[in-house]
Amino acid sequence: MCTFVIEDTLDSEIERFLNEDISNGDITSDLFIDATSISNAEILSREPGILSGRSEISQIFNHFNIESNWLFQDGNSFSDNSQIVKLNGLSKSILLSERVSLNLLGHMSGIATSTNNAVKITKQISPHTNISATRKTLPGLRKYEKYSVIVGGGLPHRYDLNEMILIKDNHSKLINNLQKSISSVRNQIGSSKKIELEVDSLESAMKAINLDIDIILLDNMQPEDILKFMNKIKSISQKIPLTEASGGITMSNLQNYASTGVDIISMGALTHSSKSINFSLQII
Repeated sequence: MCTFVIEDTLDSEIERFLNEDISNGDITSDLFIDATSISNAEILSREPGILSGRSEISQIFNHFNIESNWLFQDGNSFSDNSQIVKLNGLSKSILLSERVSLNLLGHMSGIATSTNNAVKITKQISPHTNISATRKTLPGLRKYEKYSVIVGGGLPHRYDLNEMILIKDNHSKLINNLQKSISSVRNQIGSSKKIELEVDSLESAMKAINLDIDIILLDNMQPEDILKFMNKIKSISQKIPLTEASGGITMSNLQNYASTGVDIISMGALTHSSKSINFSLQII
């Protein structure tokens, strides 16, 4: 699992986002708006949600010398038609910053909102079970998407391929003796990195509990098969690896997976399918 901080200075990714939209200028504002015009503005929510992205959007406002007064912190819930932030600055600067700010704020808040909903659903059924993201993120946006999962109450899981060892099905096909190889790697790394093994059946899951691993990833298994596995290991006295369910888990079937009592439920849907929250910027 990873921890990371998003800086308050304009980072290279956000600079790239801005250049994508305004590198050639804003012909409408350039031709119609007085360069000295100063305006007040506000960003309003058009639906309820959980805020994520305040620091990132503040970077954009600071870059354009726009004063911002935020009424919500990351992780705060807001209702429909909430005033999220009040702005003051050059009118052209506010217009330049508008679309990138709204797009990023909406995307990040959408992920935080979906994650928060998933956490609430899961904790009502299985209080010890954690919701986690996956690496199914949009290229260039992983930092912001995983941060938003954390804001929503979830875990980020691996930030990159070197964060921890995850032996997936394609790895297993290329390893001659899995048990021997895992033991050898464990001797090399000790406890400095966690080892997780992906399995896809009740039989392979039962075999995995005897390996020197930290987490068993129950991938694309039906909830009833996972429940059978969880019931079987209750009677085993030896230390059992943590259990993680993943693969095809959405809001519509989350309750079924939460009912199995696994330690972790990882959901690619948090980052690849979350609906963006609708915000609007209004000159006032």
